[in-house]
Amino acid sequence: MGETMAKRIEIELSNGYKLVAEQNTDPQYSREMFIGIMGPNGVWHQNLAVVRNSYHYDGDKVIWDDKQFDVLVYGSEDNEDFTEDFTVGLYEEIE
Repeated sequence: MGETMAKRIEIELSNGYKLVAEQNTDPQYSREMFIGIMGPNGVWHQNLAVVRNSYHYDGDKVIWDDKQFDVLVYGSEDNEDFTEDFTVGLYEEIE
C-alpha cells in the first residue's frame, strides 16, 4: 500500500512556530490525527496529542471501533512518550 497525502491544519503562532493537526499518512491508520508544534524550520518540534478512533488488532488487521475514540496526551515537554490516555465514547442522541 502506498502512502497518501496528509490532511493538515496549521495555525501560525507569534514566535514562528505553528500549531498543527495532521492526519496519519499510513492508509492503515487513516483515522488517526497527530497534534503538535512545528518549528520555524518546518520540522515537527513537539507532540501534544494523538486523537483517533479506538481500535484493536485481529491478527495483522486493524479493527476500528466507531463508537469510541482515544486521546493520547503528551503532558510533559521532556518526555517523548504520551503521559496520559483517555477513551471517549461517541455521544448518541436520544430521540
